[in-house]
Amino acid sequence: MIKLSSFFSNNRSKLALVLILTGLILTLTQPAFSQILTIKDKKTKEPLPYATLKSAQPQAVAVTNESGQAEISAFKGAAKITISYPGYQTLTLSYKELEALSFEVLLEPTALARYEIVVSATRWRQSITEVPTQIVTISPLDVALENPQTAADLLGVSGKVFIQKSQQAGGSPMIRGFATNRLLYSVDGVRMNTAIFRGGNIQNVISLDPFATESTEVLFGPGSLIYGSDAIGGVMSFQTLTPKLSLSDEPLITGKVVARYSSANNEKTGHFDVNVGWKKWAFLTSISSFDFDHLRQGSHGPDDYLKPYY
Repeated sequence: MIKLSSFFSNNRSKLALVLILTGLILTLTQPAFSQILTIKDKKTKEPLPYATLKSAQPQAVAVTNESGQAEISAFKGAAKITISYPGYQTLTLSYKELEALSFEVLLEPTALARYEIVVSATRWRQSITEVPTQIVTISPLDVALENPQTAADLLGVSGKVFIQKSQQAGGSPMIRGFATNRLLYSVDGVRMNTAIFRGGNIQNVISLDPFATESTEVLFGPGSLIYGSDAIGGVMSFQTLTPKLSLSDEPLITGKVVARYSSANNEKTGHFDVNVGWKKWAFLTSISSFDFDHLRQGSHGPDDYLKPYY
């Protein structure tokens, strides 16, 4: 015990130096600071996706995700952070003010109309008011409300596309009298059909999975300049589900499960998708199963419409 006490007294300075170096190493190896900011609508408290945050000093830019959240550790110490979103009043706050608000900002809508954002019509994000053509956007909320059985039914939700459907396995979109090789189907920017397709109605659009479609846009009028030939009557652009990155050090794991049964045609449908995301990369996969039986007529109604045979 005496020898141990003598050892510590003789090597006290060396031990202090070792402790200081250890503390520095632990400090440098700690994970980077991460701070999440949430932006919501002041009235509805709904998150605002794709809101923009900008700072000149330090120079930093961030965009909120679909949950209205953004990672703002790069803005730490900023005196002016500009927060903007179409149809809402622009705010300028400091990082300390955001900290005082518990990193939750509520934006107030302006008197101006809130315009939709077009993703693919001109191959970059642009306000629908700045595109010189008529465009209809089918949002994920519309899809969830209408609950379409096929991608052809999904296009019919817009009310602007006529679907030629003489039987359940059909669904040929028609725009202003044009069909098939006069229209262009695009999935994530990759075209589905070409000029070698016949001029009559074909049903290949129903091969798309409506549950794996994030948004759909219908571009009316010629779109050959951007999308290539055969887009005389219009373009139907489908955007599939987008993998989501994590804003924190923890992996982001989200998913969706859908099951549906329809007595009209004895439909049995199931869908499952899962997203796993880290800060730098993410992946998403989905599986869907569809089973349709014969579509049978109901037994109640006027005699002129009811038939004792099928």
